[in-house]
Amino acid sequence: MENGLSRGDAWRIALEILEKIRPSEEEIRKAHRIYDSIRERLSEVFRDGFYIDLYGSIAKGTAISGDLDLDIFVLIPKELGRKWIRDNFVRLARKALSDIEVEERYAEHPYLRARIEGFEADIVPAIKIEKASEALTAADRTPFHTEYVRRMLREDLKDHVRLLKKFMKGVEVYGAEIKVGGFSGYVAELLIISYGGFLEVLERASRWRPPVVIIPPGAEDKISVDEARRLFKGSALIIPDPVDVRRNAGAAVTIKSLSSFILASKLYLEKPGRFFFEPPEISEDRLKTAISKQRERGSCVVAIQLRLGQNAPDNIWGEIKSLSRRIYNILSSENYPVLRRDEYWDEASNKALIILELLSCSTKEPIHVEGPPANVNNSLEFIEKQLSMGEGFWIDDHGRLHGVRKRNRSVIEAIERITSTAQLPRDIIGVDRIYLDPEEILKTWEGSKGFKEWLACFLASLPRYLIDLQTGRSNYSPRA
Repeated sequence: MENGLSRGDAWRIALEILEKIRPSEEEIRKAHRIYDSIRERLSEVFRDGFYIDLYGSIAKGTAISGDLDLDIFVLIPKELGRKWIRDNFVRLARKALSDIEVEERYAEHPYLRARIEGFEADIVPAIKIEKASEALTAADRTPFHTEYVRRMLREDLKDHVRLLKKFMKGVEVYGAEIKVGGFSGYVAELLIISYGGFLEVLERASRWRPPVVIIPPGAEDKISVDEARRLFKGSALIIPDPVDVRRNAGAAVTIKSLSSFILASKLYLEKPGRFFFEPPEISEDRLKTAISKQRERGSCVVAIQLRLGQNAPDNIWGEIKSLSRRIYNILSSENYPVLRRDEYWDEASNKALIILELLSCSTKEPIHVEGPPANVNNSLEFIEKQLSMGEGFWIDDHGRLHGVRKRNRSVIEAIERITSTAQLPRDIIGVDRIYLDPEEILKTWEGSKGFKEWLACFLASLPRYLIDLQTGRSNYSPRA
């Protein structure tokens, strides 16, 4: 940060945001009243040996106004085991909440999501254990996380956690699910506990160099930085969980999300703005500007619409991203000038979109093909194919055949080959359509919540918090 004035501006804006996101006493009371009501119902079916309690951000005092979702855990006696949870939990929980709207969802175990009086409440099963090191799932570990944060987070730092969460949401790196690959609420809390404040986290993050290793209070005597680096090699963010140092609390954070957070921290400290916390709305005019800007660039945008099966959200996202990565890598290996990719999934219609930007929609470059060793039977097939295409071949120093082939294929032909049904992941049923026109994409998908914003940001090559497409310029200018 250049000077005290910049830091003062950064904190002044943060305080203005804090006034909006700190929950009112009425919100907190209502959340606890709903919890008490659900707990009473659950207690009728989960009796002897079971334990029901509220965990998560409300219990820790770090929830954001308007986002006070309840994490209600039913701790199951250890002797009943996970099979009992799979066979009985949802049935019994549904029975207890028969007068409430519920939806069955899946993570490491099936659980219920209830909607009541504008709140969402997740009813989650976990095994009751004595030590966090006995945990087999993230849910088993949650009570220990809540207890740790309650013990280690000073009262005055709870608002700092709220600010950090809101900032991470604004710059789109909040959430440990595969869709985001970002920071969980628990990791945000660990960062505040470790560094001592919201601006302190941003200042440290602005100087991070991946892989980042942070040893939070309570873990220093259990693991060293070097041990953590060795144990969690390959992770972008390494934070040994203070309740179980064998686990990396930052494992979900991808290098992309980490880099996005580092950049956003630098930018906010350089020139603070509310838009880091509250990204601007994307108007129709801004979207049209994004489309026209992409056309002016002359690049090729191709989008693949996928039809999906039914599975847990993280499984679906994993398969969408896996296919997207495969398409990108194969196109790149075949010399298609692909620049970048992104993915979108509309849960309501259960359709997904993979979008890519290329320098052009076709390639005329020759391709090098590697054939079999000259001494195997199918070497003749390779030679015949080369000759039939008007090409030759050569044998390298190791006795293997090689050749060059001309190619003038469109990217759509390549994608159709890559996405042939036999090569699709299990939960991707098929390809509905391939688009080359952003306006056609929008026409088909404009009713999907959040799609307009996602498409505009992709076409503009800007994160949403920096976008101001009405003028065709970012609303941020460092050192302006």
